[in-house]
Amino acid sequence: MRRHEPTVDPAVAAELEALEAALAGDPAAEPELAALVRDVRADATTMAPDFRTRLDDRVAGGFAKAPRKARPSRRRALMPAFGVAGCVLAALVAVVLGAGGGSNDNASSSRSSGTAAPAAAQEQSSDSAKSSGGSASSGASGSASSPALAAPAPRPAAPAQQRRVERSTRLELTTTDVQAASDGVVRATQASGGFVQSSQVATGDGHSTASLVLRVPTSRLDDALARLSKLGHVKSLQQSADDITNAYNGASTRLAEARAERRGLLRALSKATTAQEISSLRARIADNRRALQRDQREFDAVRNRANYATIGVEVTGVARKHAAVPSGGSWTPGDAAHDAVRVLEVSAGVALIALAVLVPLTLVGAAGGFAAVAVRRRRREAALSS
Repeated sequence: MRRHEPTVDPAVAAELEALEAALAGDPAAEPELAALVRDVRADATTMAPDFRTRLDDRVAGGFAKAPRKARPSRRRALMPAFGVAGCVLAALVAVVLGAGGGSNDNASSSRSSGTAAPAAAQEQSSDSAKSSGGSASSGASGSASSPALAAPAPRPAAPAQQRRVERSTRLELTTTDVQAASDGVVRATQASGGFVQSSQVATGDGHSTASLVLRVPTSRLDDALARLSKLGHVKSLQQSADDITNAYNGASTRLAEARAERRGLLRALSKATTAQEISSLRARIADNRRALQRDQREFDAVRNRANYATIGVEVTGVARKHAAVPSGGSWTPGDAAHDAVRVLEVSAGVALIALAVLVPLTLVGAAGGFAAVAVRRRRREAALSS
């Protein structure tokens, strides 16, 4: 006889189709169901590979039951004999215990009285709710050993709380080449595992400046400052530290509570049976998801403040002749070549200025000479003609 298949409500069928689409990762699935599927999968435990393989095999086989092994007829024939032997053995044990029970009563009572006091003392030191029963049994067995065992064991010291500190630094440098120093700041930041949060560079003939905000790991702050100090003359250095342990712990606690609430709501949703209860839980899960995202952002911000230090770098350009010479520097062949080029530049400038002055004077003198020669020639010609 064929079993009658129940008719599925169209609304329930639509809900099931929407759920199947969300489980399959369909882009057209309902966003709320897709988010719910992501939350459940995020909290799900990871199956072992061998268990997953066995489960897939059973699903592929339709969960077929393994055939029962046929018991051998020889064992079935010996079952009555085993039952008789078991009855005889139980009767022998009962007779032996009945005969020797009186002699073992004193020994068992003495053993129970000797062990009652340590058990009661141990219960009294571990849990106050069980102390009354333990003291009664220890008093019945004897009070000689109870005072020594009643002292509570020393508690281990609580671990020290880790402090979260936000560190910030302000560094001012002076250099003759602001653009080169700015490029060096970027390279030093990347070498220290950090990044440039913002930068402003203004170069010109008269005055050049650069302002950069850097974020580097707090553990490598000293290394980054050592690299930056080599890019120019350190005009000033200011460092500050701010304890943000309370803010860090508060954000971490709120995030943990939001995650625990999400797990509880998902468990409650898995046990919900009515449509009203399911709708209410889904609305609460949506609110929890928004709160969880907000708490996650707040925790990430506080954690970044503790894990990354802020460095504000101000680079100011100065004239070459006013550039500060690092202490302990020596006069190198490169410096000599630079000075020689500078001398040649100055000499060429002086020669150009002198040439600019002498050329007009030479032209004026040449014109006067030509005029004098012409006048003298005319006078000579006039005298010869007369």
